[in-house]
Amino acid sequence: MKVHPSLAAPRIDLNSRSIKPKEKMGRNERCWCNSGLKFKNCHLNRASQKKQSPFELEQAMFTELRKGYCAYPASLSSDPCSDTIIKAHTIQKGGGLAAIAESNHVLTVKPLMSDLMKTRGRPQPRKIGVKLASVFPGFCSKHDNALFEPIEGKELNFTKETAFLFSYRAVAYERFAKEAQQRFILCSREADAGMPFQKQAALQQIIQDNLVGIELGMRDVQKWKAQFDEKLLSGPTDQFHFAAVRFDRILPIAACCAFHPEFDCAGQPLQKLEQNRVELDQITLTVTTFGSQTVVVFGWIGNQEGPARSLVNSFLAIEDSRKADALVRLLFIHTDNLFLRPSWWEGLPESSQKVLNDMSRSGTGERERTGEEYANDGLRLVSANSVEQVSR
Repeated sequence: MKVHPSLAAPRIDLNSRSIKPKEKMGRNERCWCNSGLKFKNCHLNRASQKKQSPFELEQAMFTELRKGYCAYPASLSSDPCSDTIIKAHTIQKGGGLAAIAESNHVLTVKPLMSDLMKTRGRPQPRKIGVKLASVFPGFCSKHDNALFEPIEGKELNFTKETAFLFSYRAVAYERFAKEAQQRFILCSREADAGMPFQKQAALQQIIQDNLVGIELGMRDVQKWKAQFDEKLLSGPTDQFHFAAVRFDRILPIAACCAFHPEFDCAGQPLQKLEQNRVELDQITLTVTTFGSQTVVVFGWIGNQEGPARSLVNSFLAIEDSRKADALVRLLFIHTDNLFLRPSWWEGLPESSQKVLNDMSRSGTGERERTGEEYANDGLRLVSANSVEQVSR
C-alpha cells in the first residue's frame, strides 16, 4: 500500500476553534460559548441557575436516542416507508445475540452515567437484556424486514450481496449514533448551570473540542451513507469490497460498527484522523453467528488498495488460531456497539479485563490510540480457529 496522504497532513489546529470566555458581555451580544444565542438568553446569570444532575443529562441523551427515522432512501426510490419506526437490531436477536446470551442477557461495553460516576470514568461491562441490546430506531418495519431478510436465516453464504447488507446496516447505525451524539452534545451546553464562571468556561471548551470531532465524523458518515444508498438502489458493483471469515465455533462476542482504520493489525499506521484536508477511508465490521459458528464480515466502498484493504489483509494474515484474539482487540478499540457472553468476561483474568477496558477508551481525550494496542498479541482471550475466509 502507498503511504496514505493523511499521515503527512497537518493536525487540526484546535486553538483556532477555541472559545473566548467573557464573564461580562452586552446583553444582546452573541454569547461567548458559540451557542448562537444572545448573552441574555444564554450565559448571563448562568452561575445562579439550578444545577443539572448527571442523571438529567443521561435522560436527555436517552431522549435523543429515541428520536427515530427510517434510514432507507425512500425519497430516491418508488418504495415508500411504512408508518411504524421500530427498534431495529444491528445484530440479529435470534442469531448473534441469542448465541452468546445467558438467561436472556448479554454484557454491553456502553456505560450508563451512573456507572461512570461510581467508577470515576472506568466502568465495567454491564448486563442488558437481549431485546434491548444493539437496537436503534433506524428503520421502518417494512424496510427492516425486507432489506435484511437474506441475512436473517440460519445459514450464510459469503457473497457480495450478503456482505453489502451487513455493511449497509452498520453505516445506517453509525450515522444514527453520530447524529444523536451531536444533538446530545449541543443539549449539554446547559450542563454548566450553577457552576462558577471558570468551570463554565472549562466545560464549554470541552464541548467545543468534542463538536469539532463530531462535525468531522458527521461529514464522513453522511458521505458513506450516500454512497451506500446509491449502491443499495443500483446493486453492489466493483466499488464495493468485502472480506469474511468463519470460525469453527461460536465466539463469545457480537458487534456491528463502522470506523476509520488508523492502524493495521501489526500496528502499522494507515491514516491519520486528526486532520481535515485529506479524505479518509472507512470500513464496516459485523460479528454475528450462523448455526454453530461465528462469522466476521468486513466491507467498504472505494479504494481497493487503501487503508481498509490493508487492515483486512493484516487480519487475514494472522495465524488462524490467533485471529479471534485480534478480532476482540479490534472491537474493543473501535466500538461500543459490542456485546459479550457474561461468563466469558467474568472468566478472564483481571489483567486482561483491564487491558480491554483501557482499549475501550482508546481514541478519547483520556487515552490516545496507538499501534501497540492493535498488535498486542500477548493477550490470550478466545480459543478458536478460522475455517473459511473470503476476500473480494
